[in-house]
Amino acid sequence: MRITARPMVTMACHCRGCQKLTSGPYSLSLMLPAAGLEVEGATEIGGEHRQESVHHFCAYCKSWLHTSGIAGGQFVNFRPTMLDDASWIIPYIESYVSEKLPGVVSGAKHSFEKFPEPHQYPELMAGFAREGAKP
Repeated sequence: MRITARPMVTMACHCRGCQKLTSGPYSLSLMLPAAGLEVEGATEIGGEHRQESVHHFCAYCKSWLHTSGIAGGQFVNFRPTMLDDASWIIPYIESYVSEKLPGVVSGAKHSFEKFPEPHQYPELMAGFAREGAKP
C-alpha cells in the first residue's frame, strides 16, 4: 500500500461494529482522498460492510486495511496501524461516543454522539489541516 495524498482528518470510531472488527475499543482511521491510496495485490471484502462502506482486508493475514465508498467514493478510511510509523497519529475527531466503552480515552479534540453531519466535515477537515497531528 502507498499513500500519495495528505490525510484529510484522523478519526476514532467507537461504534460496536468497529469494536468487533478491531477487537479493540475503537477503530483508528486516516481519511484520504480515494485517489490517494494505492493498493497492490488482492484484498478481501469482509466485516460488517454496507454498500456505502466496504471493508477491505489483507488476503494473506486478514488484517483490516481500509474502507472504501466513503462519501460516495470520494474518500477512503485507511487503518494507520498499517503504517511503518503510526506514532504521530492522534484522532482529531471521534464518532459514536454513544457506544464508547467505559474508561476509553482517544485524545480526540472533537466528539460526536454518532457521525458528524456531512455539512460539518469541511470545517473539521480545515481544522485538522491547521491543528491536526502530522508525520
